[in-house]
Amino acid sequence: DEENELSIALSRAAITAGAVGTCFGLSQLGGFGTVANLVGGLAQGTLAFIVPPAIEISLSRRSGENSVAKEIPQWAVGSFGVAVVAAVTFFTLKESIS
Repeated sequence: DEENELSIALSRAAITAGAVGTCFGLSQLGGFGTVANLVGGLAQGTLAFIVPPAIEISLSRRSGENSVAKEIPQWAVGSFGVAVVAAVTFFTLKESIS
């Protein structure tokens, strides 16, 4: 039991250190505006275009009401979201490097 608690504590410390390291790395990209654009674009694209279709597909499959015709629009919107997030990330990093 004590060994399990130690493992959990080490896992939490590693996750926290990783998050702090990631934030520090992002802050070195070149200003608050760049970091805000990167984080905002990632969060906005994910929450607006990727998560809702993923929830819809998951719920329809779980209820047994899924069909290919109903899933195609959801996959299209999710794919668009991935493209938006990738584009925002690419152009933000390109702007910060040059």
